[in-house]
Amino acid sequence: MISPEKPYIMRRFSFLFFTIVIFLSFLSGCKGKQVESDYPESSLIDTFEVKQQRLAYSCLHRRRSAALPEPAFPYVRYSSFRKLFNDLNDKHLAVAKKNGIEPLESLDDARNLGFWKLAKIDSCEYYTVDKLTHSIPYLTPKTKWLLMKIGKNFQDSLTNRGSGGRQIILTSALRSDESIKSLRRRNTNASENSAHRYGTTFDIAYNRYNVTDSTYFVPSDRLRILLGEVLYDLRKEHKCYIKYEIRQGCFHITAR
Repeated sequence: MISPEKPYIMRRFSFLFFTIVIFLSFLSGCKGKQVESDYPESSLIDTFEVKQQRLAYSCLHRRRSAALPEPAFPYVRYSSFRKLFNDLNDKHLAVAKKNGIEPLESLDDARNLGFWKLAKIDSCEYYTVDKLTHSIPYLTPKTKWLLMKIGKNFQDSLTNRGSGGRQIILTSALRSDESIKSLRRRNTNASENSAHRYGTTFDIAYNRYNVTDSTYFVPSDRLRILLGEVLYDLRKEHKCYIKYEIRQGCFHITAR
């Protein structure tokens, strides 16, 4: 005689068995489906910290090795950029007066100059022009080339590190005597004798960037360091003077 409890036990066992089979089938169906991280492993690994480790190792062994090249520039945190990029206004002004245009009384006068003197700056694949309030997007042709070079090198550096989707932002360009007076009413620290008057000087934001591809997550401090590396290389090649502006949140750059 079959105990009345046996069918119940068998039903419970069968239910448990099929539950396990279904669960294992679900797991096998999900096998190989990988969730991509927001920050690629290869992105921006060659930061200043890595370079500092290479430099320390090289100094430890008192030799230079092909496998341990000299860093692009000394290890500094972005908070120390004001020491590294500290070209004073006198330097900016001297080269601006030498290579730039005559200061304009009004920004409207800029549109009357020939393209061989001033080039229009529009957003492109290498940079984005911000909403300018006290300047207009005009620079000398040589200065425009420098701006494009910075933007291209910045994007190339991102790509080489497995990342991308960011553009530098132009925040200030050509100013006239009239616009400087207006600016000084709002910002008393603004220089009356500004290099921006000659079309050779522009500002690039270091704390914000235009996102063209949100696939990659790149911390803003890494972007600042990377932009600093790009600018340092160009400054080392005597292409420009650079001032790290803390209160304005930008790099103040004059083409040489």
